[in-house]
Amino acid sequence: MHEEEQAEENVTIPQMVEDVRFGKMPRRHLISTLTAMGISAVGVGAIVAATAQQHRPHAVPAINQNDNTQQHLQLHNQHITHQSQGNTGALHADYAEHAIVEDTMYREPLIGRAAIMSRKGMGMTAIPDLQIKITNRVAHGNQVSAEWVATGTHNGDLPGMPATGRPFTLRGVTVTIRQNGKIVRESLYYDLHDLQRQIGPDAK
Repeated sequence: MHEEEQAEENVTIPQMVEDVRFGKMPRRHLISTLTAMGISAVGVGAIVAATAQQHRPHAVPAINQNDNTQQHLQLHNQHITHQSQGNTGALHADYAEHAIVEDTMYREPLIGRAAIMSRKGMGMTAIPDLQIKITNRVAHGNQVSAEWVATGTHNGDLPGMPATGRPFTLRGVTVTIRQNGKIVRESLYYDLHDLQRQIGPDAK
């Protein structure tokens, strides 16, 4: 049992989400594992909601438990600062050349810096007043899981959601995995249906 627990510690959250999506892991097991990792009930709900979205699977890097956790938290702080300041140059440099970003809003993962930064640019244009508040954060080796509350006004087009001018509040979790100081995998989990209820074409 101890060996099983140790092996599970090295499995990333994105890998577990993919396993649930493809029927390799029961949802209840994902919930209990996330809770044991220190993810709040709200964060667990956001991740579980995202398992309903089908994505093409991509290999997920393993966790390196020997990595300096404090360094990864510091790099995450810098990343959040660059994002809040709209520092696209620093954000571009923060991703590995062939990084993969999985976003609940997109059916296909974004692969490579150019695609990732294009999406970020669209988001910054669509929601120029975006504010992100980190509510909980846990690190396991080179994997950092940050729970957040995002607020803003939907002033530009997003995939499947033309601009409405409506305000929104969204809760979610971003899981970041780094290698050699660069982000190689980033997964954004949130309840897309909740967002669509607020700013989608049928929002009231």
